[in-house]
Amino acid sequence: MDSQPVVKVTGLTKRFAGMTAVDHVDFEVGQNEIHALIGENGAGKSTLCKMLTGLYSVDEGTIEILGEKKVFHTPADSIRAGIGMLYQERNLVPFLTAAENISLGYEAVNGLGMIDNKELMKRAQALRKQLNVDTPLNVPVEELGAGEQQLVEIMRAFYMKPRMLILDEPTASLGEGEIEPFLKFVKSLKEENNVSIIYITHKLEEIMKIADKVTVLADGAVTLNANIADLNLDDCVRAMIRSDKIKSIEIPQKDFDSLEPVLKVGSMEYDGAVHELNVEVRRGEVVGFYGLVGSGRTEMMETLFGVRRATRKEFWLDGETITFADSCDMIQRGLILTPELRANGIFPLLSLTDNICSLFTKRFSSKLDVFRGAQAKAFSNMVLDKNLVRYMSSNQQISDLSGGNMQKVIIGRSVEGDGLRVMILDEPTVGMDLGAKSEIYLKIRHLSDEQNIGVIFVSSELDELIAVCDRIYVMYRGNSIASFRRSEFNKEQILSYAVKGAALDEQ
Repeated sequence: MDSQPVVKVTGLTKRFAGMTAVDHVDFEVGQNEIHALIGENGAGKSTLCKMLTGLYSVDEGTIEILGEKKVFHTPADSIRAGIGMLYQERNLVPFLTAAENISLGYEAVNGLGMIDNKELMKRAQALRKQLNVDTPLNVPVEELGAGEQQLVEIMRAFYMKPRMLILDEPTASLGEGEIEPFLKFVKSLKEENNVSIIYITHKLEEIMKIADKVTVLADGAVTLNANIADLNLDDCVRAMIRSDKIKSIEIPQKDFDSLEPVLKVGSMEYDGAVHELNVEVRRGEVVGFYGLVGSGRTEMMETLFGVRRATRKEFWLDGETITFADSCDMIQRGLILTPELRANGIFPLLSLTDNICSLFTKRFSSKLDVFRGAQAKAFSNMVLDKNLVRYMSSNQQISDLSGGNMQKVIIGRSVEGDGLRVMILDEPTVGMDLGAKSEIYLKIRHLSDEQNIGVIFVSSELDELIAVCDRIYVMYRGNSIASFRRSEFNKEQILSYAVKGAALDEQ
């Protein structure tokens, strides 16, 4: 292996309004190397990568690509230098085919200046062969699964012939059966395509499987830089998080059987099928929903909230029968959904104040429809401080926050609504570190135990449902097939139900 690193940063520093986000970081990635970058939310990982990709300017320090100093004024400068990045949130155009997405913005044109579809497909096929994948190229990407969409993102990055690829939480949206094949694929990128990789994740077991080296950031500074072969998981945890930030979760004993449900769901018809749900949620109860990919958890929640169209929908909220209601109606009735993709719950280009107050436009509008800016700002600052959000100003864009802090904003603003009865949290901890997850767990328990709100917690991580919930439903293909009280929780049994549904269907 060549001793000269592909990327080397020295003394890299970035400040925002007096806060140092990246503090004199020394960091390098060798050739044909998978280098894991880990740390808590807000540790500086995203800021570091945004400087490497030209989204942020550098305040101090230098960036070298193969020994040559570079200054990136735009993302295009970084791409030309050979750096590609896959963000945690999908960056594909849903209605375009995979082939069209791969070359988007760099399309081949014919002599008439029109897009040459044959050449476009030819290049996409060449990339597919190069990476040894079989992803369909001629269908809209919205019809592809999460794993295939991830491969399209990677093919799109390889279209620009990168020397180094940054993968930001690449397995966060993948199902259990998709993760291992994807990790093997990432290793093949290094071994067969001579590309170096920065691998950002909170799943420490993944870096132990595929990474050559690891760098840990905490409060913007490097706390550990070592070969994976010389470490274990405990070494990484100690470097990235203080033990005092992981707080124990206490689950009080409650007699839910004596309480009337605040939410009751029987059967509903949507997506062309009747779904048997038989779900109940009581005030002050945290109810988990678990299932394999495609089990229908998110679809059920979207139907309840009114963002997914239903042929027949009937459920009961505090004894009131609901047969039709859109999302605005449900918010007024006291049920709110925080979506799986955080980008769907925010306005990324708007300020923290605008995002927080978006649910309360009537509250901050006068009789003359004049927005009361001072009151809105005071309210948003209260929400931010109350939920321990790390921010610089309520005027900054919400997209500048880390994933954990963004989730605190989304949950925190929802709680401030009038008459909240049920909150649905769909994968609220995706992409978060241990400390941020701990804070969200405590927030969930506070909603149920202190504010007496019914909470629905949807997660693909069974361990966190077992740690936080009072009851768990198991879903399979849109139906609820089993439920467990807390006293009955058994990880192996719950998982077996999720798998059993699939096995019975295939017989």
